[in-house]
Formats: sequence, structure tokens, C-alpha cells
Amino acid sequence: MKILHTSDWHLGRIFNQQSLLEDQAHILQQIIACAVAEQVDVVIVAGDVYDRALPPAEAVTLLDRTLNTLISEHQIPVVMISGNHDAAKRLGFGANLLKHSGLHLFTSFEQLLTPVTLTTDAGELVIWGIPYCDPEHVNDFYGVKTTDHQSAQEHVTNLLKQHLADHPNQQATHVVISHSFIAGASVSDSERPLSIGGAECVDANLFKDFHYTALGHLHQAQYRGYQHVRYSGSPLKYSFSEVNHKKSVTLVKFTADQQADISQYPLKPLRDVRIIEGAFAEILEQGKNDPYHQDYVQVKLTDKEALLDPMARLRQVYPNILDLTKRVLERSDSEVVKVHSKEQLARTELDIIDDFFHAITDDHLSAEQRQVLNDVVQDVLNKQKEL
Repeated sequence: MKILHTSDWHLGRIFNQQSLLEDQAHILQQIIACAVAEQVDVVIVAGDVYDRALPPAEAVTLLDRTLNTLISEHQIPVVMISGNHDAAKRLGFGANLLKHSGLHLFTSFEQLLTPVTLTTDAGELVIWGIPYCDPEHVNDFYGVKTTDHQSAQEHVTNLLKQHLADHPNQQATHVVISHSFIAGASVSDSERPLSIGGAECVDANLFKDFHYTALGHLHQAQYRGYQHVRYSGSPLKYSFSEVNHKKSVTLVKFTADQQADISQYPLKPLRDVRIIEGAFAEILEQGKNDPYHQDYVQVKLTDKEALLDPMARLRQVYPNILDLTKRVLERSDSEVVKVHSKEQLARTELDIIDDFFHAITDDHLSAEQRQVLNDVVQDVLNKQKEL
């Protein structure tokens, strides 16, 4: 038996004011193609199907089209849980009706002990879904007083494990889906924090007894603690902190002894996300011949002098530039760069004017021009003193 594990589609995502719907449609076609080519028994989506509680209509249409292709055209069932970005009740609308068509939605704790059971050529596959365990929602539903994500997730997961102990089915392969932050896992800027400080972390030991745990929430494909407790990662890069991620979906094939044989199926985006660093003139020139000039880029300029409308000029060669920064203005944990350094404060008005003149003409002020401007500047400064 074989499953395709994916998560964090974030349909309707806006990346620095840029809609990613076209990119998402492109990548979902690849996920469909993978599911068909690999002849998987089920596709699992581990939460954050949408990017926000009220997704745009186009995002809903894209999801509808994707699910219809998988389920109706290719007869591949889909199992989804709600994540912290999803509105659980909205995502779960019609769940009881839709499960008869092959779409299984876990968006309420009421469904915790009612798994999806699939009969495959290799045996029985039982899939348990745990919707995002917000402590407040757990407390309200179960009438308990959990104080953080660990205790909330522990309460819900232990209920499931106790149910399994009371109703053993050792011949079946058991998969659980959860949307949580495993302690020690790698994060990126595009993931919405679940709480302040370390209260959002969950221990991987909670899931070790399942044959496979399909995790969502973190955008980098990884495992923590156990090989079979794993994040598939998001199918697209959703921030510049993800530039080095290798996006994929996770394929899991279970052996005869119920061990998970795990592999990654790489995905190729319509437009990649890149960071380009260098001098303005050099980047402008290289962009003219860059075969991937349509990528979403962040440009980090190393120039120290002032530049005239660099964003508009760079957009002529990189039309999808989303962010522009100057290295000299950046701050880091290891070295704080002081914008108002002594060297900068020591620059005269003429030096600043010369930078501006150079940005426009590529020439510097002549001695005669500097003298004329110096007289003007001194006249202005003298009049200010008289006020």
C-alpha cells in the first residue's frame, strides 16, 4: 500500500502583495500527476489547506477542481485535516456527505475516533485524523484545562491511543495525521506562530507508536525524533527564508511487516523564489540574460551610494521582484550595522548631492559644479541661522 503525504497548500496565499494562485495551480497539477503515476491508495493533506479563514473565491475553485480531478477522474481518495490557518467549520462543511464520494475531512474532535478505513491489495489501511489542537478549543470540547500545545496535543492523542488499545487491530496499518510543531524542528518565516515562546512545541514521542505520522505546519520537509514522524513541507516556497528548501511531496510505501519505506517526489515551481545579491549595475546587466528572470526575487544591493528609483529599473529585467534591500542597512544577530554611523554623519551635503547626480548621469560633479552648489548650500544654511 502507498500514500502520498502533502500539507500546507495555503491556497490563496499572497506573497509580498503577489497572488500565488497561478503558481499553486501549477504545483497541484504536479501533485495530481505524481499520485496517478505512483498509483497511490490515498492522498493525505495535513492541514493549512487555505491560507486564511476566509479564502478568496478563486482559491476555493482551485481546491474544488483539484479534488474533483483526484477523486472523480482518478478514483484516488483524499483525507484532509484542518490546520491553524483554516476555519475548521467552513473547511468541514458537508463532511458527512462528502466522505461517501471519497473526500474525508477531519475538522472536529467529534471525528477523532472514527477513522478512514481503506482496503488495499496489501491489506487494511486505517487513517486517523487529529485536527489542529488549539488549547482553547481542546479545553472547550473536552472540558479540561490544558495550558499549552503540548498538554492539549497530549490529551487528544492519548485519547486516540487508548481507543486503539481498547480496540486493537494489529493486522491493519495505522496512520495518524496531525498539524503541530514538533520540538526541535526547523522553522521558516512564513509559518504563523502557534503561541509565544516555546509553549507551541510538541514532543515527537506522542506519535512514535503509529506506523506513520503525517505532519503539517512546518514548511520544510523533515523528520524529528523518528523517521516515520515526518513533515512533508509545503509544495511551494512561501517566504525568502525558504530559498534553500527543496520542495516535494512524501511518498510512503508500507512493507509486509508494516514498516514505512519513505521517499521524496520533487516538485518544480512555475517560478522559483531566489535572493540575488550584488551591485546594482551588475544585477541590472545579468538580468538581461537571466533565463529565470520571471522568478520571484529579493534583491540585496551592496551599493553604498544613493540610487534613483532602483526598484522600477530592476523590474525592467526582473518583473517579479518582490523585495529590495541594501546590505549596508541590514541588521543581523552577529553584527548590528549602525545606519547613522560616524562615517555617514560626517558626509557633507555636497557628498550626498554628488551621489544623486552620479545615480542619474553616471558622472560625478565637476569642480565648477561643486563650487556653485557649495555657494547655494552655504547661502541656505546662513539663512536658516538667521531664522
